[in-house]
Amino acid sequence: MADQTKVIILCSWGATSSQLAKKVQEAAEKRGLDVEAFAGGTGEFKKQASQYDVALLEPQVRHLKKEVSKVADEHDIPMELVDQRAFALMDGEKVLDQILKLKK
Repeated sequence: MADQTKVIILCSWGATSSQLAKKVQEAAEKRGLDVEAFAGGTGEFKKQASQYDVALLEPQVRHLKKEVSKVADEHDIPMELVDQRAFALMDGEKVLDQILKLKK
């Protein structure tokens, strides 16, 4: 198995992101991938960015993309918005695919 991937899914307070993180975790386990999905608020991310390999920002906080990108860039972490449709459907599989693509 490849090394572990730690991903953080960010929203303003961590409520919807924890639900999505759980779905991503389940999808990864189903595929036998070592992915640990965390949920967090954007404020937390600034303090703990260096702990993660990939960061995803939920669509409803896209207005924070510039500041989150800045933090991600400082730590050399790929970051993008969660696919809107995958987010709406809470599709852990699709979001996991997005994470794997970002990590390459």
